[in-house]
Amino acid sequence: MSVETQLAEYLEAHLDEMAVACAEQLRTLPNTNYPKIPLEQLQIVTRSPFIASIAAIRGDRDALITFSKNAIRQRAQRNDIRDPETISQIGDILYVILKDKAQKAFPDDPTAQAQAIVAVAELTYVSNTASYQAYLEVREEHFSQREAELQSMQADYEQVSAAIRELSAPIAPIHDNILVLPLVGSINQDRATFLTEDLLEEIVARQSDVVIIDITGVPVVDTNIANYLLQTTRAVSLLGAQVILVGISAEIAQTIVGLELDLRQLTVRANLQDGIEYALAQVGLGIMPLQVRSSAA
Repeated sequence: MSVETQLAEYLEAHLDEMAVACAEQLRTLPNTNYPKIPLEQLQIVTRSPFIASIAAIRGDRDALITFSKNAIRQRAQRNDIRDPETISQIGDILYVILKDKAQKAFPDDPTAQAQAIVAVAELTYVSNTASYQAYLEVREEHFSQREAELQSMQADYEQVSAAIRELSAPIAPIHDNILVLPLVGSINQDRATFLTEDLLEEIVARQSDVVIIDITGVPVVDTNIANYLLQTTRAVSLLGAQVILVGISAEIAQTIVGLELDLRQLTVRANLQDGIEYALAQVGLGIMPLQVRSSAA
């Protein structure tokens, strides 16, 4: 009978003993979930690597490779194993137990004992190699998945941001030289930044001279909104254009007075109609009744 066959039979006879020893040592490993698993339940699980090792000793190494890969893959996916060092520690535990049994299987035959230990060492190397490969594959899949999720989140964010920008800044040209920016709803810092950026881009693109900002749809004007209007006015003036503010209600006017906000830098008109008439006058245009125009013609 060959050394491999005798070793396999000896290991089979001591399978439960090896499973108990393995379970007890696994429960001492840090950074794993093994300490949380009841010993009796863990002993059932720890029979499997020794069964696969016995099959490999009998010549079926693929069984050990398949088992090692599947076991590590499942544990890594459940986050039972958080680092490659744990794989090395598990391999050491299995090797020490198998080596001890290999020595005891041939107590009176040093040559057979040495052959058995070499066989066990080779199997441990095969198992560890397969385990490391499976762990790296799981980590790579995890990183790829996270990268894909982040890219998807970034794409969603950019799409939502673009939609918000379109809704936040409906800048409308009413003449080659005049733009109207109607503000609706509350204005926070992010929205204010979008509004200013888009407005400046439109001014440059259309070479506008006058911008009418209509705050009729803004329910409350506070210090932050007033500062936004002043900063936008300064930025627009640097491009050579003028800002006209319209739509200040009686309530907002009282608020501005109460907050002692200084809006003297802004040109203010009562409503959008007055603002348009004033803006047209600034570029040398005006609104005339059709009959007057016909008579003039």
